[in-house]
Amino acid sequence: MNELKNIIVCPNCGTPHIRKNITPQEQAICAKCGKVLYKKDKHIELKIFLLVFSGLIFFIIGMFYPIVDINIIGYKESLRVVESSLFLFNEGYIFISLFVFFTIFLFPFICVVLYFTTTFLLLIKYKKKLIKKLLLIITILKDWCFLDIFFIGILVSLVKIFSYASIDFNIGFVAYIFFLSIMFYIVKFTGVETLWDLYENI
Repeated sequence: MNELKNIIVCPNCGTPHIRKNITPQEQAICAKCGKVLYKKDKHIELKIFLLVFSGLIFFIIGMFYPIVDINIIGYKESLRVVESSLFLFNEGYIFISLFVFFTIFLFPFICVVLYFTTTFLLLIKYKKKLIKKLLLIITILKDWCFLDIFFIGILVSLVKIFSYASIDFNIGFVAYIFFLSIMFYIVKFTGVETLWDLYENI
């Protein structure tokens, strides 16, 4: 059983590898596809925690502050992400409004809070059983966060109305970009696998 703990499977191609000790700043690379399997950093918990904390702040600003102000022939409207599901609900698109609410607001918010709580517990090396439960929830929920797709949809819509509307980008737009950038780095480059490795080393 102990031998199985030393085996790590590449999440990209499924190739099994034997885990070896590496020095700080080194990375273990998949021999087949070249994906980073794991890396060692003395202060990785603190770095992830600070990134997640910053992401949480940008998330709140990006959700509740206006992203853009749209002016069409004297009619001015501010677009807020958190109001998008409410607008769809009022228009009669109940299922779509609920889907948007869960995937654009609720699930991403829960994921950020769970990342924040988990990295904090890893940082102080406390409540190992709780950390495992939180990591399991993150692993499931992270695939149901569609903020990036929603953001692309907003950009496409703005391009279409740009010729006959005046568009002013607001603080929420900047915060939204910063939040997406932080979460993209955490999920794609740091990964939940890193948090699992930190959990195993407690």
